[in-house]
Amino acid sequence: MVNELWLPEGHHWDLHIEHRKSTNNAGKFTGGGWKWVLHTTEGGSYDSNCVLLRQVNTPHLVFGVAPGNEHWSVAQLLPFNVAGKTLQNDSGDGYQTNRANAIQMEIVGFTSQVPNWTDLMYKRLANLFVLIQHRVNIPTKAPWDFSNPQRASDAEWVKAEGVVGHVHAPDNDHGDPARFAEGKFIDLVKNIPDGGYQL
Repeated sequence: MVNELWLPEGHHWDLHIEHRKSTNNAGKFTGGGWKWVLHTTEGGSYDSNCVLLRQVNTPHLVFGVAPGNEHWSVAQLLPFNVAGKTLQNDSGDGYQTNRANAIQMEIVGFTSQVPNWTDLMYKRLANLFVLIQHRVNIPTKAPWDFSNPQRASDAEWVKAEGVVGHVHAPDNDHGDPARFAEGKFIDLVKNIPDGGYQL
């Protein structure tokens, strides 16, 4: 039976999954299209980011290389029924960023590395995305370009669904993860084999 709030712990789909539960969330979601918001940490190790982000600017997930593990690791910090806190949100404008049905993930690394990501990296992300889709109804699409990104309006952000980046979020000035190859990623997700890609 699928737990709709948490990914399964252990080794699944060639990923190491762990729970590092935090109570530092932005509260209940307020609606809109379901979206997967990608970020890059711009430094630090997998473990140091897990420790730091449990307490401040908490996302749902941290994804990176953990020493001693054969495959990439993902730590789930928050259940999928509460909002993360990794986006800036202007108070009093009547719109939400974090709480607009945004499942957020920090990828340990730098935006400058994104253009050099290999097919293997995109397959890792595809495996993880489909595991998330088993729990959250995020459509397999990317509404906006990552190579020539435009900042969404508040209303566009709330309505958007699919795979988006910090670079698209209103009220924010970050550019991560610019030049993510959304077309390649969506094709990999649509053609994923049963049980995910072997990594």
